[in-house]
Amino acid sequence: MKNMNKVVVAAVFALLFSSFAFSQKAFTVVAVPGASPNTLISINNSGQVVVNAGTSDSYQVSIWSRANGSQSLGIAGTSSGGTAINNSGNVVGAAEPDQSGDLQAFAWQPAGGVEWLSSLGGNLSAAAGINDSGAVVGLSYTSTDSQHAFLWTEAGGMQDLTPDLTSIGGATAVAINSSNQVAGYYFPMGSRNSLGFVWTQDGGLQNVGPAGTLAYAINDSGTVVGQSPVASGHQHAFSWTPAGGMQDLGTLGGVASSALSINQQGWIAGTSLVRSGNGLSHGFLWTPSGGMKDFMALAGLSSTQLTYSAQVNDFGVVAISTNKGSYLLVPKMTATFSSSANPSVLGQPVTFTASMTSIAGPPPDGDTVQFVVGGKVLGSATLTGGVAQFTTSAIPVGTHVVIAKYSGDANYLPAKYTALTQAVSH
Repeated sequence: MKNMNKVVVAAVFALLFSSFAFSQKAFTVVAVPGASPNTLISINNSGQVVVNAGTSDSYQVSIWSRANGSQSLGIAGTSSGGTAINNSGNVVGAAEPDQSGDLQAFAWQPAGGVEWLSSLGGNLSAAAGINDSGAVVGLSYTSTDSQHAFLWTEAGGMQDLTPDLTSIGGATAVAINSSNQVAGYYFPMGSRNSLGFVWTQDGGLQNVGPAGTLAYAINDSGTVVGQSPVASGHQHAFSWTPAGGMQDLGTLGGVASSALSINQQGWIAGTSLVRSGNGLSHGFLWTPSGGMKDFMALAGLSSTQLTYSAQVNDFGVVAISTNKGSYLLVPKMTATFSSSANPSVLGQPVTFTASMTSIAGPPPDGDTVQFVVGGKVLGSATLTGGVAQFTTSAIPVGTHVVIAKYSGDANYLPAKYTALTQAVSH
């Protein structure tokens, strides 16, 4: 039983660890420094990324963002692994608290440091998900060496979600949403085929999908994604809701796919084989309006960049880990511009309007656009609904190139756009 549990734990770390039209290269690729190839990756809505870095004898966890660079979690041990980060920057995972070789679930906070979450009585636990309230889920051995799913809270400690389970494969909780709905998978009594589940405090365990299903993520609407067998016997990425049941998301042309992450807009990121008989695994983005698209096309990734782990945040930024390292796929902003009067006369008020959007929609309200006329910054405006307007009567006589500079933010990259040529006469 113990050996089978160790296999399941390893599998967990291996697997966990709009109307805007899709177009070629809708994303810009940004390298995430320090991350080892084929490691788990996670991103929150502030653009903070969990980075797992390792050598042959040491593995460490840090947080990286474009705005603030890298910060080590400072967790000692040789086998640390971060699995998830919430919007407060709290990170969970598993590490060795005492150099014993036994992994224990941890929760790390920017202000308070690391907290060890103990176990359900056994010598191993591992955290896989955390919500914005700080509730943590994962797996733990019990005193009888069975693997059970757990929910941990600061007030209540570690709760066994599958107390009656004695099967060899055990249970694993993978993700938790803001309503404390937990998604994961377990092996029913006497079965070597997993079942996906959703757990709630009031309703307990509800099965998701047929035998062989693995549930990996859940959003605040209660939509669950993962992988599940189809008629051919291969695993396909799926989306499940209580009302609609299972939806097969298909593949990128190969026989198998897996959904690893879902955001609040219903965007799903995962991996898929790209053709039958070929082991190449590309990352994909699936949306309700566009279906499944290969990141090779959407972001210009190389066909040899094989995706291992993928997660999409609520702003449409995707963090991926590949055989060549880790990257952010950042939605590109496109812009249109207009002038209220062109040509204009000296002293006449002219209003410049910038409208911006991306595959993920417009930038957040409050982001800034600078208006540069004839090489001089004349002013700036904040975006509302993707639109920024600036009015000036200070344009001198002549022909002037008007440039708009988008400031960017924690998720989106700064950008400069040559808008138009403004002519001013006497």
